Amino acid sequence: MKKPYKIYSVIMFLLLFIPGILVLIMPGRDFSANENRYLDKLPKINAKEIFSGELQEKVSDAFNDQFILRDFMMGLSTSFKKTIGFKDIGGVYLAKDKYYIEKTTDHDIKKDQLVQNLMYLSYFTEKQKAGVYTMLVPSPGTVLSSNLPAFAPFYNPDSVYNTVNTILEKDGIIDLRRVFEKSSNKNFYFKTDHHWTLKGAYAAYSEYCKAAGLKPQDYNSFNPAKVNSNFYGTLYSKVIDFTAEPDSIYAVQTNQTDNATLDCDGQKRTGIYDKEYLDKKDKYAYFFGGNYGRADINTGSSTGLKLLVLKDSYANSFVPFLLKDYSQITMVDARYYNGSILDIASSGNYNHILVLYEVNNFTGEKNIYKFIK
Repeated sequence: MKKPYKIYSVIMFLLLFIPGILVLIMPGRDFSANENRYLDKLPKINAKEIFSGELQEKVSDAFNDQFILRDFMMGLSTSFKKTIGFKDIGGVYLAKDKYYIEKTTDHDIKKDQLVQNLMYLSYFTEKQKAGVYTMLVPSPGTVLSSNLPAFAPFYNPDSVYNTVNTILEKDGIIDLRRVFEKSSNKNFYFKTDHHWTLKGAYAAYSEYCKAAGLKPQDYNSFNPAKVNSNFYGTLYSKVIDFTAEPDSIYAVQTNQTDNATLDCDGQKRTGIYDKEYLDKKDKYAYFFGGNYGRADINTGSSTGLKLLVLKDSYANSFVPFLLKDYSQITMVDARYYNGSILDIASSGNYNHILVLYEVNNFTGEKNIYKFIK
């Protein structure tokens, strides 16, 4: 073991001992705002779980979650690792220009799942009368490859997109790689979060409009406004770097964004943004209040066109650009929707259908079978 790592191990052991004892005597926390999840608590002793090994696992998870000053200790650990030259912390690369980029290698790409998902999507497409467009957004690490640490392993996107092109009809594929890679404007992704910025979403909107026969509007016509300047995203939460600089969140501001009426899994409201989230850790949920199984939007536009979006969370900041183009937009997230997506598409009389996922999300998504359910 190298000497710096030995020193690190000794220091961390000493710093962990007392807080570890405190976990046993202090009340546990219910929720971590930084990680946006509920925390495990110390379990009650159960003889059956002792012999099965479940109790030990639960205790380990609880100690990890309930550790006193957990976030501070993670930050201290990150500071020390950076000092001795670490560039990969918690599966996140510390990249140039203070970007945090999720580490994804060829081993992480599940080719069998990708092929299966594409077969489901191909079958779904064949059943539609409407034009179906597939937009698999390139991973930040492929567009910002020059920002990655030297010799940092990262998956080859060509093998993924070649599989996509082989299984799907090429006419319906919107490939954003060249647009993103050639642009002189590289701030298409947040530095501390895995999502794209409004600039990235706008670039994708322009390409979608060209494919769907719509006229893309100028970026400034959407009155983009800064709604928050203190956003520390999901990748920051994995690293806890004391030197991190917060991102700013921009959003489309039009009559449609304020006056559109929504039905999100039965919850009805006016306006597509949820300002309460700007005071919470998960600030990206400002867009539509987060993810729902199904969200129906009456935009107030008079075009008479209808759009179905099958999506992950990347769509949440993208869809506001299309409120002027469609009178009705339905967004369906297969992770949270358990009904028949095929029935929604068949009965909705949609003019266009857009499948929008970040490519790595799509590759590992296990709910695409619901497209043909």
